[in-house]
Amino acid sequence: MNQYAKTLVQELKVRSVAQKADWWNLYMKGEIRFVGTSLPEIRKLLIEKNGSEGLDQLPMNRQVSFVNNLMRSDLAEHKLAAVLYMQLFWLDNQKHSFLLSLISDWFTDHYLYDWNTTDWLSVKVLAPLVDSGDERVIWTLKKWNSDPYLWKARASLVPFTRSKNIAIHTKSIARFSDILIRREERFAKTAVGWVMREYSKVDEDFVLEFLSKHVKHTTWEVKRNALKYYRQKQKQS
Repeated sequence: MNQYAKTLVQELKVRSVAQKADWWNLYMKGEIRFVGTSLPEIRKLLIEKNGSEGLDQLPMNRQVSFVNNLMRSDLAEHKLAAVLYMQLFWLDNQKHSFLLSLISDWFTDHYLYDWNTTDWLSVKVLAPLVDSGDERVIWTLKKWNSDPYLWKARASLVPFTRSKNIAIHTKSIARFSDILIRREERFAKTAVGWVMREYSKVDEDFVLEFLSKHVKHTTWEVKRNALKYYRQKQKQS
């Protein structure tokens, strides 16, 4: 681990809270381990370190080494620090192709293997890329969508849940959801339920038709999530 990553990891431990680590470790059922540092603290520390050490002014190979070292860690907060660094300092300054290639490598190397980290990456980095209007982003997510690795496939769809222009992505959402809902893994299916819940805000009929078409592959959990706002509206009417 390079010196910048080592220092950050040490300071994350100093700012950790044992009770918080215990809660997250129990909640995630051992899928990934936590040290107990909150996301606001991680973000604050990154900004402080950048101000004092000029991390984002380092040569790119050293920045990539720093971020990759964090992502290779077995601890959730270290991976989240890598995600937040990308969001804070690279998202508006680096080519989309570079970001997508690096993230793709993380999945290929199985550095991402839980829903919490995958979803934070999806909403903090991939969702803004989706909203950028760059068609290459959608094309890349289309390739990920059929990837055998569950978390890479999940990350193809979850970003649309936080898209500011979700209504313009109907075709991609329909196509990607059609593939994921047919997979056996729970977290492939729950990605569909999440995106359908958000899409129901703009087109309830689309969601109802999708669920009807895929009833054989749809679990109660997917239905509960997908129909959350629809059922709330029904109760109020």
